[in-house]
Amino acid sequence: MTLSKLLRKRRNVYGFESRAIPDKSLVRILEDARHVPSAGFTQDFEFIVVKDPMIRRELATAGHQPEYTSEGLAISDFISRAPVIVVPCGNKKRFEAKYGRAEQNARLPWWLIDAGFASFALILSAFEHGLVASFLGALDDEKVRQILNLPIDGSIVPLALVPIGYKDPGEEVLWTQRSRKAVRDRRGLADLVHWNGW
Repeated sequence: MTLSKLLRKRRNVYGFESRAIPDKSLVRILEDARHVPSAGFTQDFEFIVVKDPMIRRELATAGHQPEYTSEGLAISDFISRAPVIVVPCGNKKRFEAKYGRAEQNARLPWWLIDAGFASFALILSAFEHGLVASFLGALDDEKVRQILNLPIDGSIVPLALVPIGYKDPGEEVLWTQRSRKAVRDRRGLADLVHWNGW
């Protein structure tokens, strides 16, 4: 599938089947995602791959799963049902090893921007391999840190939950109903492209 087709096919998915992803596919997706650019080639991002059902349920709570389902935005337990949740994280220490103290030397939190690049690559690769994924950035960061036993010094920063799996067929029905209620047109180029200045 071409990049243009992937970009048009991709959307956040709010319902997953619980069936397992072949390890070979998961490794390919992770391998694709590690090839994204990073600030000064610091490779300042990490992937925490969660397959354990109990940890997935805990992460789903930290990712506000109940709110998605109570508002009719998702199929029940859509985060915890995904067979894999990848938690892309920024690694401040890797950035600082090259550029010094982040707060003094970084105009932007590059470790999070780079983790964002990696997240998008994960999602595109999942779709390319016949799977689906979502980017869920509304997190209770402190809960995620505790659940995943992240360093207390704050050097590893969780960016999002990226559940990956096979789409639940019922999700398409839910998506169609949601789309009818609130049709959102994508902004056209004339609305968002500014030539030679603002």
